[in-house]
Amino acid sequence: MNRLEKQEGVYYTQNIENLPIEERVFFREGKGVSATNEYYRVATAQEVEDWLQWQKELEEKMELE
Repeated sequence: MNRLEKQEGVYYTQNIENLPIEERVFFREGKGVSATNEYYRVATAQEVEDWLQWQKELEEKMELE
């Protein structure tokens, strides 16, 4: 089991295919028993971009309410 160490510019996400961006978690450093490369992987640049865009849209929606 390899721990997910903090790396500059790297986000990790679940190692599950076809999981929608709004259901994914993204983090920079894994802590705890299950935070290993068995369950998580380095997120692609496109996934991170999509996630940041989704967060922005969610924040804008919340401001309008």
